[in-house]
Amino acid sequence: MASHFLLTLFHQLFNIFIHSTGDGQILARVHGLTQKEPTQSNNLLLLVPIGLSVILDILIRYIIGHVLMSILIIETVEKQTNASEHGDKKLAPSSRQLLQTITTIYRKGGPRLLLSGIGSACTYWAMHSSVAKVSSIVLPSPVASIIASVLLAEKHFFWTARTILPRDQLHLVPERDRRRWKVLVIPTLFYAVAETAMIHVPALFDTEQEIAVTGLSYIVGSDILVAGLMLFAKLFLLFPSYIVLILVQASLLPPTCEILVFMPREQQRARRVGEIFAVSGGPLRAQEAVQMVGVARLLWCLELHGKMCLSLFGVAAVVHSVVYSMK
Repeated sequence: MASHFLLTLFHQLFNIFIHSTGDGQILARVHGLTQKEPTQSNNLLLLVPIGLSVILDILIRYIIGHVLMSILIIETVEKQTNASEHGDKKLAPSSRQLLQTITTIYRKGGPRLLLSGIGSACTYWAMHSSVAKVSSIVLPSPVASIIASVLLAEKHFFWTARTILPRDQLHLVPERDRRRWKVLVIPTLFYAVAETAMIHVPALFDTEQEIAVTGLSYIVGSDILVAGLMLFAKLFLLFPSYIVLILVQASLLPPTCEILVFMPREQQRARRVGEIFAVSGGPLRAQEAVQMVGVARLLWCLELHGKMCLSLFGVAAVVHSVVYSMK
């Protein structure tokens, strides 16, 4: 039982670490060693910790992986500008402090502000799934997913807008703008390709052959190999494309809009889009946003991703412990 529990936690750790795009099947193959012991139980109380873990998993991924990640990327634009004006001193973004940032947003608008974009997220993914499914009739599934992302570029833009803007600022954003969609096409395409690769590449390492005879070393080695490859892809493909997309989307907001980026000493004062992107003098093009992707920004995103993974693993470890004790 102890070995099965530790192996489950190990597998869960790597599954959490490389998971980033909503594909729950990454590293989800059932290893032969994990099937030796029965996992079924008639205890309905097991649904309580499992249900709580699902809710906490969704909230952690959304708040840290989307809300705080978006705020971090936008805040680094102003930090980069201030650093260039005051020498080469590196100014770390305050949004790296998870509890402080979440508390600041919560005090300003409560849970409604913190989760204001989750409705748009559900709408976007429902539409994306429908468009991709229709397109997959005549196109390969990965291509259909990319095309759906490009067609729904403005829907993703409004998802981001509702994530980083207070509710009283949303009326300032024009509903339809064809020029805005044209600007969003290239960064959306770049991110959609990276996201699709992150979903489908791990499947290439999955096999339907019986691997129980290979033992624990094969399982550990294969998971570490896939996790290493996905970390490389995340750092040099997914993060850069996501940074470019968020920067372009944020720069397309009206200059007078106040984004949920707060000054460290003025926690009640949000920053205006025009102040953050003052150097660029207006909306960013994809090529300009690519030039802003630096090593420091990538490492800050990786650090935030690591904190999210540790939070998810902590929840998973507690839930697995409770479930095993209740069996």
